Amino acid sequence: MKHQNHSRHRLQAGFSLIELLIVVAIIGILAAIALPRLQESLKLGRETATIKSLGTIHQNQAHYSALKGKFGTLQELNQEKLIDANYANGTPVSGYIYVSPEADADKYCVQATRQAATTSYKDFNVIEDGTIRYILSNAPSPVPHDGGTPMSGAGAGAGNNGATQPAK
Repeated sequence: MKHQNHSRHRLQAGFSLIELLIVVAIIGILAAIALPRLQESLKLGRETATIKSLGTIHQNQAHYSALKGKFGTLQELNQEKLIDANYANGTPVSGYIYVSPEADADKYCVQATRQAATTSYKDFNVIEDGTIRYILSNAPSPVPHDGGTPMSGAGAGAGNNGATQPAK
């Protein structure tokens, strides 16, 4: 009788090693499916945030130009409190580094270049007419003033997120 109680207690002690291995395998399979989708969503979200930021920078460039009679660099826009200091000092914002290689009375270009190839699929710029252009590439590369492909609906600037992935 004493032996029977001990056996019954042992059967109800917990999960077997096989059961635990099956659960770990199922969790591993689910993670293998979900992780690439999560990474994809993060990349597309970074692109969308960058496009919106460039649209805002364009609006602030128009405001600065109305005040000063010329377009400003990112540092000048920051000094006027029109943009955050992170855009002006080279600190990555959503995985992109912003630079303004040219700004004068007639034109400007603000480039948003990926910090790393794994950040996203595209690099962007915005120019004086509000056109946001991009380059789809495997490696980060700044988009020159008239380079890249205009976003569909170009001229409207921030109205289109255009966050698509490269062909596989």
